Amino acid sequence: MKKFTQFLILITGLLLSAGRLQAQGALAGGAHAGGGGGLAPAAAVSPDSIYANTDSRPAFAGGDAALTAYLRKNIRYPQAALQQQVSGRVYVSFVLDREGRVTDAHVVRGPGHGLNEEALRLVWLMPSWTPALQQGQPVRVSCTIPINFESLR
Repeated sequence: MKKFTQFLILITGLLLSAGRLQAQGALAGGAHAGGGGGLAPAAAVSPDSIYANTDSRPAFAGGDAALTAYLRKNIRYPQAALQQQVSGRVYVSFVLDREGRVTDAHVVRGPGHGLNEEALRLVWLMPSWTPALQQGQPVRVSCTIPINFESLR
């Protein structure tokens, strides 16, 4: 626990309000990302598609403050990163399924030295989210979040 006091963890960019959650899409089977001029009828919701943009975004249980608290409570700054004074931002991409569970999590970019693995561990252990909705139905959605690690001497 003493090691924990030697560094400061800043978690930024985790406000998941509209525009802050970075959705990345591997759109399957059509134009599910919205668009159109409202002239064409709405496409049927496909249960197998992974959406990038939805009518209703997913939400961490308890909101943004709960997500920040979850990360602060569960984060373990890797010893190798502490010794080498490595800090940085790790981008983790994942798919939330129709029940709000994390699937297909992977690191998009990060500094390494154990920080990538720690960020990935945190994402895999997240409790279920409130799922995204498309036309009132829960759907799978692709998300990317940044997790910042900053060590102090």
